[in-house]
Amino acid sequence: MELIDQAGLLADTLRQRCPVIHCITNSVTINDCANAALAIGASPIMAEAPEEAAEVTAHAQALVLNIGQPSPRKLDAMLRSGEQAGRMGIPVVLDPVGVGVSSLRTTAVRQILERVHIAVLRCNHAEAACIYGMHPDTRGVDSDRSLSLEDSESLARGLAARYRCTVALTGATDLVASPSHLCKLEGGHPMLSRVTGMGCVSTVLCACYAAVTDDSLLAAAAGLGAISAAGEIAYQNAGRRGTGSFRTAVIDVLSQMDAAALHAHLKLTEVPNAL
Repeated sequence: MELIDQAGLLADTLRQRCPVIHCITNSVTINDCANAALAIGASPIMAEAPEEAAEVTAHAQALVLNIGQPSPRKLDAMLRSGEQAGRMGIPVVLDPVGVGVSSLRTTAVRQILERVHIAVLRCNHAEAACIYGMHPDTRGVDSDRSLSLEDSESLARGLAARYRCTVALTGATDLVASPSHLCKLEGGHPMLSRVTGMGCVSTVLCACYAAVTDDSLLAAAAGLGAISAAGEIAYQNAGRRGTGSFRTAVIDVLSQMDAAALHAHLKLTEVPNAL
């Protein structure tokens, strides 16, 4: 079965299993992340107190670590949760929001990568380059558009090999790379970048799918495919009314996402000889 067919089928599997997703995220996007997880068929829980974080993680099928609003206590919770996930074989999805903007964020991401096994690293080009060591001129959480597609492919492959994980690199063309495979994902809509939190939502969607498959490449492809499809359909339905209507429409589309809908909108191609 081709990857695109497998990714489509995950949509139905997710709704059948309704996995618990523990999200340690930021207050700017926490509501959208919770609603997106519910819409796609998962059951979100947000617990960031260090005193309970690991215990909550033990009841989850996937863990999201989002450093959008870092603090020492939140980092403590992330490390405790991440290490608990490692002991139990629970997939961890890391979103290194704005890494490189401050030493606190950079230190937090470094510690997580050193102490927690990451299944999926979901990031934009600037964040990926910073982690890899290129140190671009990072502008907050915006993506660095200076890299060519070829450079982006090399960056995604390099990170995947270094951290033995799947890299979901988002941009004009999304890339999903494991140590042995590389896929390109087209689609989406520019309005996704005009609504705060759509990147965080895509991270949560990757975690939702990672909760129901052992194949993190497949999970990341399905997660990015779902947000891309939702962006396209939401714009057709409500985008011309403005970003507020578009934001709501994205959740509406995710709530109706099934295997047929996801498969129909996936523009996914595998790149041969990615090694």
